[in-house]
Amino acid sequence: MAVSVDIKSDLRRQIETASQGQMTVRFTAKGQPSYFYRLKKFAVEALDPSLGSGTHPAFIVAGVERDEILIGVHQAAEVAGEMVSQAGYVPRVSIAHDAAVTLARNTGQGFCVATNAMYAALALQCRAAYRYPRGNNAYGVATGAPDEWGVNDAGLPTSGGQAAGNTVIRAGSGPVAWNHPPNPWGIQNLNGNVWEWSPGMRHVDGEIQIIPDNDAVLALADLSATSSAWRAIDAATGNLVAPGSAGTVKYATAGTAEGTLVRASGQSFAGMVSYGVSEAALRRLQVLGLFPPGAPMEADRFDINLAGERLPIRGGVWNTGSNAGVFALYASIPRSSATATVGFRPAFVI
Repeated sequence: MAVSVDIKSDLRRQIETASQGQMTVRFTAKGQPSYFYRLKKFAVEALDPSLGSGTHPAFIVAGVERDEILIGVHQAAEVAGEMVSQAGYVPRVSIAHDAAVTLARNTGQGFCVATNAMYAALALQCRAAYRYPRGNNAYGVATGAPDEWGVNDAGLPTSGGQAAGNTVIRAGSGPVAWNHPPNPWGIQNLNGNVWEWSPGMRHVDGEIQIIPDNDAVLALADLSATSSAWRAIDAATGNLVAPGSAGTVKYATAGTAEGTLVRASGQSFAGMVSYGVSEAALRRLQVLGLFPPGAPMEADRFDINLAGERLPIRGGVWNTGSNAGVFALYASIPRSSATATVGFRPAFVI
């Protein structure tokens, strides 16, 4: 009697069983496996009632709440013209924002780039757990933990740190202590290694704009510079309004103007202060990782360039040191930027 073997289903079942449901596998259009952490839906008040209530926006797509979203265990690699989350690869870097989004969408139905809303959800989880993951932020090792290291592109250990000239590590080669949550199935390299594009947020001349909820994951979402989907945030009410409306929330590097979030570029994100921004608006911003939610926080860095359109990257890079981390926000580069320090992270949402 012939025996039917479903390799894809078998692999998914094995991974989900071994991880007790924390990790799963999805397959690209060409049949390549990608490994994802299953982030379960949570309410904001479950982590911190002071931040408001209701389902975190990362789990709301096209107006529908999702029970879970899948976030790449590994930073994105490009294999056979597709985006994958697999151990053993170095991250795909030197790729502009729009090219990363296109690569992800071409990988198959449901594949996307991990968004700003997703990073915010993970950062708030870390804060609620009183545990921020370490990572490759000191030339191959972790700041304050030089015995924690990975393996570089040549297959050599990065334990020598800066003295050995080590930089980016291969996916899956860092210790479990770098994962969130801290087990073999958790998300790796949220702190350091390479910066990660985080679609769904931008600022234009300082005005903060978002794609509502987590709609940036949608295959047909228009994330372009001229898209009508972008919404600004009213400083008085916290409501979403058309960009350029009067009284919207803006970033600033100095001053006390009404409706501004102020922090000098290159300083800690945690030290940002607000002027004339309502509690409702601040809650929306905090839930999206765009304004500090308060202690406990680390010294994650905030960088900004207030000229024109700038898109955020998250997490830090291999030489950011203690300024890297889950709340690190670098809002200084245009969407066309493609440097060796910036990559992205796969996600999967249907």
